[in-house]
Amino acid sequence: NDTGNMGSEARKNHCNMNAITHLSFSRLGELEHSPLALKKYMEGSRSATAAMNEGSLLDCLLFEPEKLESRFLIIDKVSKATKEGKALFADALENANGRTIMNQEQYDEQKFICTCIEANATVLHHGLLRRDDTDGFKFQVPVDFFYHGFKHRGIKDADGYDRNGNRVIWDLKRMASRSGESLVRSQIRIMGYDLQAAIYCWPLDEKNEPVKYYILAVDNEGYVTPFEVTRDAREKARIRWNKLIKAAHQINMEPHLLESGCEFWAGSEGFFNF
Repeated sequence: NDTGNMGSEARKNHCNMNAITHLSFSRLGELEHSPLALKKYMEGSRSATAAMNEGSLLDCLLFEPEKLESRFLIIDKVSKATKEGKALFADALENANGRTIMNQEQYDEQKFICTCIEANATVLHHGLLRRDDTDGFKFQVPVDFFYHGFKHRGIKDADGYDRNGNRVIWDLKRMASRSGESLVRSQIRIMGYDLQAAIYCWPLDEKNEPVKYYILAVDNEGYVTPFEVTRDAREKARIRWNKLIKAAHQINMEPHLLESGCEFWAGSEGFFNF
């Protein structure tokens, strides 16, 4: 009957709306938590937080300083709790023209961190900020490839060649108050940055072309902790990657699974073991 057909069509449209069309490191991270977390991530309109804006500012200062004025409006710090502050901020909004508004204090903090990265001994020794299309680095490089039935997308912070001619991909990670080998190693494991390395290096690893992957972790005090994610570590992370892709295919076959919470990854009885 017409009512049944309409209901079936509505369910079909709902499933299509929630279908996993592509994957990224962020989407895989949400799926590793639960299908429901991925669903919320895909459906959500994510408002930028102050920390996200500060991260974007640092990226711009370090990788694309020529775009600073077109992307950001830097103003004096104002208090929106006062009438004068509200008026000044309203004026800034009117003149922003789509740019992100940051205050001078935020700018100075990110400029300080940027300077610390640029002056870091490891960065200088390997020439990780050399800007050259042939034997240096390109920055903010798109990632776009198919792997096991899904398009994968992302943005590599840096891709190119170090001073010795080695192919290198590297990524900047802000880690708030975390610096030093122990804390950063733990954070790489917790955040799954080895999986991100596996994704970004795959087009080269697949062909057995040598590539090094570096993480430059920087804290709020400007301490830089450099790590290499080795080929062996990337291969181990690829096991997790394949498991997540298998789950994504299962969810696309059974869209109701997008409503599953963390128990999706538990045993047949719905419990994790401890």
